[in-house]
Amino acid sequence: MLKFEPLSERNIEEATELAHSVFPEDAKKERKPGDAYRASLEPRKYLDFYKQEGYNLLLLEYYIAREPSDKIAGVTGFYQRDIDPKDIAWLGWYCVDPQFRGKGYGREILEWTIDKAKEKGFTVLKLWTTTDPNEAAAQILYEKLGFTVVREEDSEGYRTLYREKKL
Repeated sequence: MLKFEPLSERNIEEATELAHSVFPEDAKKERKPGDAYRASLEPRKYLDFYKQEGYNLLLLEYYIAREPSDKIAGVTGFYQRDIDPKDIAWLGWYCVDPQFRGKGYGREILEWTIDKAKEKGFTVLKLWTTTDPNEAAAQILYEKLGFTVVREEDSEGYRTLYREKKL
């Protein structure tokens, strides 16, 4: 059973290190997982970061999941964009530490996130992912939990898949 806690100054470096190891190509880009994590803690400071992306965020929250030995097993969160209807949230920088994969933690983290989104009043949870072979296991999990592909597009050698789930 995992323990969930909000992202904080106390755990942000640990969460960033994990996300950058899981998403090494994204860690090299201008928009890094760690930037999103930092923005969730200091939204006023990072408003321009999101305006560059073409939208304003109404909500940006991240959480870490710790496994029984207190090691970080994964990160999850969601965000809400002002260009979407108010009942839609997006899954943000969800990842599981490779050393903890195959133990059901990915499912537990994603199910917890779905429940948290419902608790906040969202009726749809969206995500984007790619056909990168490193994300193959995640695709299976998304399907099992009812996230259907609603759009695809070419992007950087892979296909970007947009998925959504009615909550």
